[in-house]
Amino acid sequence: MPLLPVDYVMACYNVVLLIVWAPLVQTSGLAQLMMAVHGAGLLLPLFLPQLPARPTLVVRVLRELYPALWLVVFWRELGLHCLLVGSAANDLFVARLDRALFGVNLNAVWAPAMPAAWLAELMQFFYFSYYALAVGLLSYLLLSGRRETVRDATLRVGIVYVGAYVCYAAAPTVGPMLMSMFPRFAGPGAHGLFRALNDWLQHSGDAAGTAFPSTHVAGAVALAWLAWRHCPRPVAWAATVCAAMVGPATVYTQNHFLLDAVGGAVLGVACQGWLVPLLGGARPLAWPALAPRIKTEPETA
Repeated sequence: MPLLPVDYVMACYNVVLLIVWAPLVQTSGLAQLMMAVHGAGLLLPLFLPQLPARPTLVVRVLRELYPALWLVVFWRELGLHCLLVGSAANDLFVARLDRALFGVNLNAVWAPAMPAAWLAELMQFFYFSYYALAVGLLSYLLLSGRRETVRDATLRVGIVYVGAYVCYAAAPTVGPMLMSMFPRFAGPGAHGLFRALNDWLQHSGDAAGTAFPSTHVAGAVALAWLAWRHCPRPVAWAATVCAAMVGPATVYTQNHFLLDAVGGAVLGVACQGWLVPLLGGARPLAWPALAPRIKTEPETA
């Protein structure tokens, strides 16, 4: 089976994480384990072309979706890395840069200035809508049965998350929610349904050190992009509204600085509009070193 652009994206991420963990090997058993995991992951592209031309259904599913499974594991790893190296200096830098660029830390003043319960719940709803959009849209695309659609989704979501993960690994930040200098506003909307849902999701699956850039915003851009490519127009418009509102919602709810949201938007657009086309989309790659095998083992639907 030929290699895909997403395979090279994942291989490059493994290289980056090998570099990130290397300075900690002498003092941390976790670092040694992670070095072994990423070293093994780096070898995976050598074995993918060896898969049979007509693999079983299970092998085909795992071959297409392993990047998504890795992203879940990598997310938890980033939290452990942040606990080891800390984030205080990075957090202070982002907070100061956010204030310098925008004149104020909007996350600290917006909710107190506009504390209406309906607005707070609306913003919490848009923050939550990212999760609903991700589960619903990706399930629809994966269950479509169209291999090229699945590969497009895997590449576009994978590349935007890997881009964010590289930033988190290089300079972890916890964001204003966990910084003592930005206490959380407890206004009239503090006990709404979507506030409770968002708090539960964060406590259940959040990873420390993953604030800048915002994956909520970057991921929402990728999902909207996919919706316009593969979904009916009403769904695409709904995804676009979600992508447009997630950014402000992350700031109003005090989960992110405005700088985090802007960074996520820039990352999302750059990945979808530049990096994916640069990689040639989701088509199989026939780079020189792989061309002979790809030519002799044509892929079947």
